[in-house]
Amino acid sequence: MNNLLERLNLTSGEKKAPVQEPVAQDVSKLQEKYRKAGQDHVFKFYDELATEGKAKLYEQLSNFDPDKINVLADKALSPPKNNDDKKPEIEPLPADVSESLLEADKSKIEEYYTSGLQLVAENKVGVVLMAGGQGTRLGSSDPKGCFDIGLPSHKTLFQMQGERILKAEELAQKQAGKDARPVIPWYVMTSGPTRAATSKYFKDHNYFGLSEENVIIFEQGVLPCISNEGKILMESKEKVEVYVPKMELNVLTNF
Repeated sequence: MNNLLERLNLTSGEKKAPVQEPVAQDVSKLQEKYRKAGQDHVFKFYDELATEGKAKLYEQLSNFDPDKINVLADKALSPPKNNDDKKPEIEPLPADVSESLLEADKSKIEEYYTSGLQLVAENKVGVVLMAGGQGTRLGSSDPKGCFDIGLPSHKTLFQMQGERILKAEELAQKQAGKDARPVIPWYVMTSGPTRAATSKYFKDHNYFGLSEENVIIFEQGVLPCISNEGKILMESKEKVEVYVPKMELNVLTNF
């Protein structure tokens, strides 16, 4: 019975379904797409790869559009020339559209506070968190937001931000006199290496009191690295070298 369940991938253990080699017809179609774009060298070692390597490379290449990559590479390697000798001017924002809390008087700060909570009460505020970095420089492979930064409370950055979002919702509800608590959707962007750990951390900590459906964890997109000749670079025979933009984790201003 156990053998039968294993073959059907219905066991309760950690075993995963065996990796399947991509269908030859699908691979041929993808190769032709890359050949027309002049990027078919990415399949140079495909036939030498084991089943798992073939599956990984096929999945990665399926997520890229070689024609779009060529357009982006051309713009990056051959930027349009600016015939205008006039240098661009950089000027500060007009005084009427910016203000510092360090210089604002008490009444103005109170106005900002009240209007901000009003917008929250009207469900017009959201939070986007760039949280794709690992804490390698901190001696941890976990996402930076999970790291104990040494506070007396031992709260992590994720916990501090989650609790501040929850507090902002509660304050807005109280100010507006509403029965239902308003929602501040929290979008957390991760990188490939941090997505699973981030999702698990949020789940294990009950989303810090927030509703699970209002915490949207998603993975940033990546682009392949390009040579000076506009060719897609390979990290290995089975993997494209990708560029991952650096992201910093910022904490919501305290209410």
